[in-house]
Amino acid sequence: MRRVVSVEELSLRELIETIIKGKWIIATFTIISLTVSVIVTFFVIDPVYEAKTMLMISPITDSTTSDTEGNRIFDLVESLSKYPLMTVDTYKEQVKTPAILDYIRTEMGWNGKSIGEISDKITVSAINNTNLLNVTVKDTDPDVAAKVANLISEKFSSFVRERNRQQIENSAQFIKSQSEKEKENLDRAMEELKEFLAQPRGPEELRQELESKLAQLTEFKTEVSRIRVEEEAMTSALATAKSILDTTPATIVTNKTLLEDELLSDVIKDNLGLSTEDTAGLKLSNEEINEAYVEAAKKVNEIIVDLAVLSAQRINIEKQISSLQEEIETLQAEYAEKQQKYEMLNHEVELARQTYDAYQQKYKEAMIKQSADVGETSIIVVSKAVPPAKPVSPNKTMNLTISVVLGLMTGVFVAFFKEYWIRSTIEKEEQVGTTAVYGRLTMNTR
Repeated sequence: MRRVVSVEELSLRELIETIIKGKWIIATFTIISLTVSVIVTFFVIDPVYEAKTMLMISPITDSTTSDTEGNRIFDLVESLSKYPLMTVDTYKEQVKTPAILDYIRTEMGWNGKSIGEISDKITVSAINNTNLLNVTVKDTDPDVAAKVANLISEKFSSFVRERNRQQIENSAQFIKSQSEKEKENLDRAMEELKEFLAQPRGPEELRQELESKLAQLTEFKTEVSRIRVEEEAMTSALATAKSILDTTPATIVTNKTLLEDELLSDVIKDNLGLSTEDTAGLKLSNEEINEAYVEAAKKVNEIIVDLAVLSAQRINIEKQISSLQEEIETLQAEYAEKQQKYEMLNHEVELARQTYDAYQQKYKEAMIKQSADVGETSIIVVSKAVPPAKPVSPNKTMNLTISVVLGLMTGVFVAFFKEYWIRSTIEKEEQVGTTAVYGRLTMNTR
């Protein structure tokens, strides 16, 4: 019995035999595929031409001066007046804006085409690590492709320049209006500060008065300390003088004979009629005031008086110190209040001045950019598009190659399928014959 195998079970020899047997099928399908590809590529598909133009982007950038580092006011003004960051990718996305596409449709007379159809013709790509853009336009007419590419570059350049110029003008106008407002705030803050300083007993006057009274208070306290030292010294001297006075007798008693006082001796002789020998035995006792005691008592009194004077001076100065301290406390409270008010007003003036200066600086920068026509140099056409000489599609070589490969694959598949179909049919016929023979033998045996 002959065995029929599937395609998967075929050996390499059988595969080759099958391909050789189906060579005309394979050749036929290959020729048909190649013929269709030639007809479509050369006679059906219109050739597509590609025109390119290159643009160079010079985005507007904001610069900050080095002397403004750490200035929060300037940073805030910088953020408010900063131009939008325009990168190459941002410009890339703006090339195919509806305004530009509609302009192309009008200029080219493509009223029957939608913006989407026109957009499909345009490809925009950015060159890595550069500020260059490639604008590519595809069309069946090389002149049309070049014209559309140049129209896009011209329109986009004018569109960007106009937008940048408008941004600069709007920013300058915004900065100017804000600068005028800040000037009004600065004038108002300055006027408030002037009115405050014009009031009597301002912070500076209070400070000088407070310093004067503090200096006077220091002098008084120094004088009190000196007086206390003198009081202590006089108290010690008084104790010493009193001790000396207590040990010194107030009077001195002296004894002498009558003959030692000639005048008194003569008076007694005459009155009593005594002789010299008689008066020689008589003695006189004399009590006199002690001069040392008098001097000691005088010294004690002087010290007491001086001590009382010092004590009175000290008490008087201490009263002045107490009164002066109360005045100083009042002055300090008034000075603190007015100094705080002054600092607040001065801070407002300084804040307004910094803000105004920041806006003035940004306004000058905006005026320089506006006068220099910075927007005119923001985008430049590096190279214009020229009509291409050769189409980019269809790729005839690739299409013909693909058609040959596709025809070969189809022919091989059909050849193998035919061989499989034939072998399957033979196998079924053999199975039917074997079954019939087996049935007859079984009947004969019975």
